[in-house]
Amino acid sequence: MTIEGIVLLQLVLISVTCLEIARHKTVQLKIVGILNRLSWLLLGFVAMVAVAVFISFLFPVQTRNQAVLVQVGKQVPPIIFLLFLVNASILEEIVYRQLLWEKLTFPFVQIGVTSFLFVLSHGPNQLGSWLMYSCLGLTLAAVRLKTDCMTAMALHLLWNSLAYVVTFL
Repeated sequence: MTIEGIVLLQLVLISVTCLEIARHKTVQLKIVGILNRLSWLLLGFVAMVAVAVFISFLFPVQTRNQAVLVQVGKQVPPIIFLLFLVNASILEEIVYRQLLWEKLTFPFVQIGVTSFLFVLSHGPNQLGSWLMYSCLGLTLAAVRLKTDCMTAMALHLLWNSLAYVVTFL
């Protein structure tokens, strides 16, 4: 796929998601104070980093998802890859922790189902990647439960930014 094709696909995915949100009016922000939002963002980020470091020591093998991202990152210009990471973060949070989240009724079900689908979407192929993506998904879901989708989205963007810096810089 060409760079233009990747950009076009990203724009189409964002457009379809925005249309879905507008059609169903599903994005409803909770009233969350800035201090509460920042606290959960920081707590979630520290938890994600700590878990990632711990799991990396237990299972030092690169996940399939990481390998694919590294390969793609080497083939496209950095700005295109960053656009991909930003769009992936936004789309995943809107789909899993907003659209799907609102369809489920109980917090345990919301956290369990969205985290499981999050893991599956990242293609785990070994115990380490299952654990890694499970912990990341559960952390994003916990932040969503305690705040809102926007905070989970900010955390996902922060995580992907860290992954980009660690991998490519």
